[in-house]
Amino acid sequence: MSSAVNDLSGDSSPKRVALDGSHAQEPLRVWFWAAVIIGLLATGHAAFSPAILAHYADSPDSVDITRWAEKATVADIPLWWSGSWIQRSSPYFRPLSSMVFWFEYLAFGWNFQGHVVISWLLHGGICGLVFLLGLAWFPGRPGQRVASALLAVVLFNVRLGPQGPGWLPAPVAYGVVAWWPGQTDQWSLCFSLWALLNLDRWLVRDNSRGLRNAIVLWIVALLFKEMAVSLPLVAGLLAWYRKGRSAVSLRAIGIQSAPAAGLSWKLAVPGLLLVAGFLALRSLLVPGAWGPKVRTFDYFLSKAVWYAAELPRAIVIARGIWVVAIALFVAHCIYAYVRLPKRPAIVWPILVSVVGAGALAQWLYGNFAVITIPSELLAIARLTLFALGLMVLIHTHRGPTWPLLGMLAAIHVPVLHVQGPHYFYWPAAFWGLFNASLLLHVWQRSEDGTIRWAARAGKAPSPAGADAHACRDDTITQQKSGHEDE
Repeated sequence: MSSAVNDLSGDSSPKRVALDGSHAQEPLRVWFWAAVIIGLLATGHAAFSPAILAHYADSPDSVDITRWAEKATVADIPLWWSGSWIQRSSPYFRPLSSMVFWFEYLAFGWNFQGHVVISWLLHGGICGLVFLLGLAWFPGRPGQRVASALLAVVLFNVRLGPQGPGWLPAPVAYGVVAWWPGQTDQWSLCFSLWALLNLDRWLVRDNSRGLRNAIVLWIVALLFKEMAVSLPLVAGLLAWYRKGRSAVSLRAIGIQSAPAAGLSWKLAVPGLLLVAGFLALRSLLVPGAWGPKVRTFDYFLSKAVWYAAELPRAIVIARGIWVVAIALFVAHCIYAYVRLPKRPAIVWPILVSVVGAGALAQWLYGNFAVITIPSELLAIARLTLFALGLMVLIHTHRGPTWPLLGMLAAIHVPVLHVQGPHYFYWPAAFWGLFNASLLLHVWQRSEDGTIRWAARAGKAPSPAGADAHACRDDTITQQKSGHEDE
């Protein structure tokens, strides 16, 4: 992980990166550790609260894993590598997770506080990796990258997920830290993110060591948990982002793009073949283990809608279509205001939004006063924010936003056939990166004058905004390697 920080710094000796375009330098390590601290602070209560520890202490998985670990000896290690993992009552092939849980039992026994602290520290390290990926992938000035990468870490830590029996209503990261069997998801994600950092180094700098390291780290992630089966698809999407259209084309578009021709397929297809081999071997070693199942189209469609828009779907089901109409109206009012070259004072669009929302509420709901109820206002605000996010996505044509959306779809594939809030720990990390990239796009569009928040009639974009627009697709790694993204 330390080497990853050094690789992204752009200066291997002082390990520093310019944050504001001036001659002043700030250490990259400071921001990396800031991301780690954000993760630790966000989940610290889950790690050290006696009430939370007591709530999860009698979790069936926690008790069952500890009982099996109590019985385990050195002679069981080969069995974990050739059959079911440490929790025999739940057939999975997770040899590295088995060894970690056994070592933790030897260190802490039935004192679950020690297990939870390990989960807490591991989450802090994962937040650091999320920051490094955001820093490497986000376009713009270094200061924008740092701020957006830190924002991705914050969004990762506040991401809510589905609730389950005995699972407290809290962000996904909070729950995974408190429920220490979720370390299987954490270790798998940790090594997968580390693998992506090495793969990105190979794509940007043509460093063969980066590709070799990425493969090894991916295999380690697979041996912790099966969530890593989606990584070949993520790798193909990353190649598309770094190398452009030539990576998904089977023919070279030009002489310069010849080495990158079909690179996405060259990464994804062999990786998926290895995944198929891994799943086949696992089915022989652990009969009855989780695996892909044949489902109806309606099943997959309902899952896709649930994963992509769970909160808006719940709001619509609970309240009705009227809240959708009002949210779309308010979102279009905001969109029109920020895109108009000349506009009145902000009080007028606010007035139009309020009057229009009241009229729609009277027409569709039967009472305009419903928009004054705090809970209904919150529902409208959430749907409006969701609609604005879709508008920004449609207008985003550069940067990692669309590849990140594809990555989100890919990492949801392993959870199509399983249940449990902890399975959404992986998606929470990538949702943080995706939403931060959308907000970064809005920030950069505000600087170049495409989006205007103040009433500046006929005013040209500022030189600072033009400079920001000109340099927003440079990256720290590109400045060192000389490569350019599409």
